[in-house]
Amino acid sequence: MINDQVEKLYIKYHRELYLYAFSLCKDHHLAQDLTSDTFFKAYLSIDDVNYVKYWLFRVCKNLYLDYIKRNREYSRENIPERTLTNNETPLDKIIDAEEKKYLYNLIINLKESYKEILIFYYFCNFSVREISRSMDLTEGAAKTMLFRARKKLKKEMEGENEL
Repeated sequence: MINDQVEKLYIKYHRELYLYAFSLCKDHHLAQDLTSDTFFKAYLSIDDVNYVKYWLFRVCKNLYLDYIKRNREYSRENIPERTLTNNETPLDKIIDAEEKKYLYNLIINLKESYKEILIFYYFCNFSVREISRSMDLTEGAAKTMLFRARKKLKKEMEGENEL
């Protein structure tokens, strides 16, 4: 029974969780390890969790922080590529990937809380309510932080365009 639950969670959330882990560590292999360790913890604790999705993301972040404490160095890797949808041409995919890389590179240089909320919102497609739960904020605080993070990102984008 628990195996089936964890398998369903894996199918449903592994991509989002991997992208979140990658946004934290910028290392493909470490992101995979964090993702699999998170699902292992889910396997061990599945009966005790109410908000599974948010719990998975929090566990992933805590595992990453534990890793950082143990190993002070980490490296950046390339951003994972998306697969083609039915309507996309290869050129569309290239343009979309370049836009996402550009946006992602701007986001990862923001302060940690802004980076985290923007990754949740734009790359994991979290709602404000989901963000507030996973970051342990009120919805109002999450909206305010998202507004400020977007404003800062816009400022960074305008600064990049001036160069």
